[in-house]
Amino acid sequence: MEGTTMGFRPRPWHWLPRYQRRVVRHRGSLTRLLRGLTRHRFRVRVLREGYRLPKADEARELGLPARQKAWIRDVQLIGDDTPWVQARTVIPLHCLEGPNRRLRHLGNRPLGSALFGRHPWSREAFTCGQAQPLGHATQYPARRSRFRRGQGTLLVTECFLPPLWDDIRDQAVRRHPTHGDSLRPL
Repeated sequence: MEGTTMGFRPRPWHWLPRYQRRVVRHRGSLTRLLRGLTRHRFRVRVLREGYRLPKADEARELGLPARQKAWIRDVQLIGDDTPWVQARTVIPLHCLEGPNRRLRHLGNRPLGSALFGRHPWSREAFTCGQAQPLGHATQYPARRSRFRRGQGTLLVTECFLPPLWDDIRDQAVRRHPTHGDSLRPL
């Protein structure tokens, strides 16, 4: 199967532990949240991007006809040299016109810089679920959201990898008031 996430499967929020729920349901920029968790360096690694066919469920979500290509971008969001999130963005061709055409040229910049920038897109409700990134044998917590601006709609699926949860738990212990730090854990 193509892409970084396979078989997104919706599930209700309540199956997630509370500390994961707070991250997965975060309404703002995931990039900004992850940068705040990073001790040293945050970066985006592009795994693959270009014109490809979306998966059937992605095409359905976006109302695309079968066999219509879209601009698809698969990336990893990396904190402190550890992949924390694998994400997949599906952008219909008609969304790449006018000022939105720069979405094809993000390179290693996070998508959040375009979605939450000067002319923000509006996010529709999340769908919580599970997805299996390529190279992994199990499914992990994930979310899927549609973003809209004008006539354009794009779909983002983000799969949260185990090292992110390990780092959040470690930071929560370090930041807990009994450890002498006044910052509140996530």
